[in-house]
Amino acid sequence: MDTCITVWHWPTQERWFDEGIRTSLDLVRNAGFTHINWNPDAGSSYWMADTEIEFTRRIVAEAGLKVHSVHSTNGRNTVSELIGPVPFTFESRKDIRSPHEWQRVSGVELLKNRIDLAAAFGAPNIVLHVDISDDVFRSPESEAEFFAPLYRSLDELRPYCLERKVQIAAETLLDASAGSFLKLYDRLFSRYDPAFIGLCYDSGHWELLEPGGLTVLERFGNRLIATHIHDNFGAKDNHLLPFDGRLDWNAITKAIAATDYVTPLNFETPMDRYGVPDAVFYQRAHAVAARLEEMIATARRKVGE
Repeated sequence: MDTCITVWHWPTQERWFDEGIRTSLDLVRNAGFTHINWNPDAGSSYWMADTEIEFTRRIVAEAGLKVHSVHSTNGRNTVSELIGPVPFTFESRKDIRSPHEWQRVSGVELLKNRIDLAAAFGAPNIVLHVDISDDVFRSPESEAEFFAPLYRSLDELRPYCLERKVQIAAETLLDASAGSFLKLYDRLFSRYDPAFIGLCYDSGHWELLEPGGLTVLERFGNRLIATHIHDNFGAKDNHLLPFDGRLDWNAITKAIAATDYVTPLNFETPMDRYGVPDAVFYQRAHAVAARLEEMIATARRKVGE
């Protein structure tokens, strides 16, 4: 049975970028996982050199793991990269949505860097944050202003993605309503074909936007290509293991099973949420992942009967 979990970077380790990640990869494999979602540098404007991409590909392969997805970056980073006062602590000079052409193109080049990483891994997709607010849809003018640079960036990225056989999976975030994200997906999926862009269903984020609802899967399940699976209690983005919060995993697995999504599910559940040794966390996470995979397999078997 294939199972997948996100590999994070932990800056508390002096060499988190090689020895630290190698340790995490070993723990993930030893717990029984077969796949990972690559998350280090997600959201940041850090540029990976070709040698670095090849090194990263090699350490994952040496760990005996496959990459199911790469969490990419749109250049709009809310995590401090530089030391100093605001606004310098928040790096956003590379931005695929910028109305400033040099900045927008820089964002496209940054995203191509992550597409190259995914292609080196043999990963089928990269997950992309498309930051929106409800103000985007307040008028035809505001909508046009938002989408014009985004469409230019995606138009330029499409041939690059198709050539490298890497899809973009648009993720749900928390700065807009469920209705606005449904409009975003409607716009993207109407303009671009499934070979280029699909949906990343983030279970915890969607629960916070539409408590108890699964409209995003009901409407756009045919575009589902990536998952971020985690749980919460409906108040904040906890990123807990499934069954540790309040989400209805019977409903969620049935909804995913009704789509053509190619498993495994990806657990986006960082171990720092739990006060247990790393190995214990990954072992527990794998048991939960196997349980969900079996729930999806069972639901699909029932549909086929």
